[in-house]
Amino acid sequence: MKFLLLFLLAFVGGVLYLHVGKDEGWSRSLLLGLIMAPVVVAAWKFRDWYMDRARRAGRNWRESRDERRRARGA
Repeated sequence: MKFLLLFLLAFVGGVLYLHVGKDEGWSRSLLLGLIMAPVVVAAWKFRDWYMDRARRAGRNWRESRDERRRARGA
């Protein structure tokens, strides 16, 4: 359901932006919206995945740093 809402938001936003902001016709705006919406949703999901991965890596690094400090007695 979340993916569908993201897709619809990207589609409607893109179509309105192209039609109103860039003075494209409705048919061209709809076509470009259909092409653009999956790309936007995929990029959004990739960013979420990548940021979550970086967050986990930072947490693991901090934990290992703290363990090294405790092992040295500092």
